[in-house]
Amino acid sequence: MPTASKHEAELIRVKQYLTDKKGHKVAAVIDMNELDRLEILLETIPHPERWLYKNKSALKSVRKGLKDASEGKISKLDLNDL
Repeated sequence: MPTASKHEAELIRVKQYLTDKKGHKVAAVIDMNELDRLEILLETIPHPERWLYKNKSALKSVRKGLKDASEGKISKLDLNDL
């Protein structure tokens, strides 16, 4: 979820995408130098948060919640009701 615009030099350069029979991207071919940059970027994600990026359903739910909150679609939660 981007929070700021990215400069082109900051992006990982993909040489080629590999797709399945339906045309969905399933893998990317990148240069070895880009792999080193990618590993450094991944290490910046705090360990306790890495699970979220591996769980697509949870990540989708968090992104939806953040989008809803940014649009003012929030409600108070009474912890006594739980």
